[in-house]
Amino acid sequence: MESEESGRSLWLRECKEETLEEIEGQVKGTIPLWMEGRVIRNGPGTLHVGKTQYHHLFDSLALLHQFNISSGKVFYSSRFLGSDAYQKNMAANRIVITEFGTTAYPDPCAKFFRRFKNTLTIPTTDKVMSDNCSINVCQVRDEMFALTESCYIRQIDPKTLKTIGGKKNLSNHIPVNMLTAHPHIDRDGTLYNIGSSFTNPNGTCYSIVKMPDGRLRDAKVVASIPSRRKLEPSFYHSFAMTENYWVFIEQPLVLHLSKIIEGSMINRCPAESIKWLKEEDAFFRIVERSSGRAIPVSYKSRGFCTFYHVNAWEEDGQILLDICGSMDGNPLDSLWVKNIEKSPDDPSRLSLSPSLLRFVLPVAGVKEARTGDNLVKYGCSKSTAIKQNDGSVLCSHEKLCTNFFNSPRINYKRNGKPYRYAYGVGGKEKKLMFEKLFKIDVKTGETTEFEERGYVAGEPIFVQDPDGTEEDDGVIISTLLKKGDPFFVALLILNARDMKELGRAEFKTKGEVTQSFHGQYIGARDAIHSY
Repeated sequence: MESEESGRSLWLRECKEETLEEIEGQVKGTIPLWMEGRVIRNGPGTLHVGKTQYHHLFDSLALLHQFNISSGKVFYSSRFLGSDAYQKNMAANRIVITEFGTTAYPDPCAKFFRRFKNTLTIPTTDKVMSDNCSINVCQVRDEMFALTESCYIRQIDPKTLKTIGGKKNLSNHIPVNMLTAHPHIDRDGTLYNIGSSFTNPNGTCYSIVKMPDGRLRDAKVVASIPSRRKLEPSFYHSFAMTENYWVFIEQPLVLHLSKIIEGSMINRCPAESIKWLKEEDAFFRIVERSSGRAIPVSYKSRGFCTFYHVNAWEEDGQILLDICGSMDGNPLDSLWVKNIEKSPDDPSRLSLSPSLLRFVLPVAGVKEARTGDNLVKYGCSKSTAIKQNDGSVLCSHEKLCTNFFNSPRINYKRNGKPYRYAYGVGGKEKKLMFEKLFKIDVKTGETTEFEERGYVAGEPIFVQDPDGTEEDDGVIISTLLKKGDPFFVALLILNARDMKELGRAEFKTKGEVTQSFHGQYIGARDAIHSY
């Protein structure tokens, strides 16, 4: 059992027994009867295979969690993603597939020269990327997929969580080598995502991919953005979409392609090829959705890192862009297992420290403006956008709140449009745990929070009340894990207006329940599902 205050260890939990058959939760309070659907979440499941251990949180074998909501009742189940990585590792009882931060362990029974030959081989996709899709899930209509940052996706049955068919290689359908785990779903069911193309004849580029109804077989590239560094493309986790533009941040957290290739030949993990260029700027790349052409203006800022775009929209010839960002460097470093294992009081422990930041990117009037002009419309924001001698625009952000704010979600009907409320998780940075749920009014800066001592929350998901008319008419769905009880999990329902609890369903499981990264609510009555 874990102690009450050992919140740091929740990311290190490991599921030894799945909950394959649904169990019914004990409901406290009220689950709104209009809520009919499923919440499916994805995240780390186990850090050990046999006596071998993963070294980065992104490597942990994917575990899917499902909460089935019907007639005021809630049922829970869980299942490991049946990836090739999972199957091969379990069969060998050791880690035999290299992941983001962990290299495959050599066969202890193999002779030296055979082990050397198996390691020093020509790099292939399978040696660089895994199908351990542990970050997110996506269902637009009837098909659901598990996602991560690689060229692979895995289809799962949204009712049983069983893995369907073999792994799907995106590169066999479209000229990209990887896609993000955070796509956008337009109102007509069209899915958009951004990926990197490392083998493009004209050099490395970032490609916008369109998938009608989220179907891979109909996917096509509709825009390409050349990388500023051909051999050092940017690492990224999400992007933004407005009514007329896609916005991508090329941050100074880069992948050294030559080192990735070299590493695949000598059994070195991809994470060792990522570098934070702390003296470099970040660049905002804006692409017209109608033409697929990039706006010929260089928008830049002092270097920062971001995982999450919150929302973006157009106003008076400008794009207002809200993100979760940090000026502290590479957030991936805080997710090494050896860092998470450190005490929160250890001064060497790295922490996550993103805040809610706003940038304003002027689209109209840049060419006509004079050098030194601040192109942000008066009263719009405390952000600045100063025209430079070379015609570029130097941007600075406005901090919308002072809280540690991560895993943001909004009422997705406001995606790409003016909005007022953002929801996310936070807590004490050094703990690397999400002990609070936040609602932030991005217009006034007012913050409302939910916290229950002894528990850790999951990413909030907003679900609209079908009779609601206001942006925050609905509920926030989250999960609660108990610090002192690894076999406890609850589905939490909050009123999105005041962040007060409406009800919860509590479960006692046979296997440990692990913390998850991201998820999706699939409404039973919805023809098109989004985030």
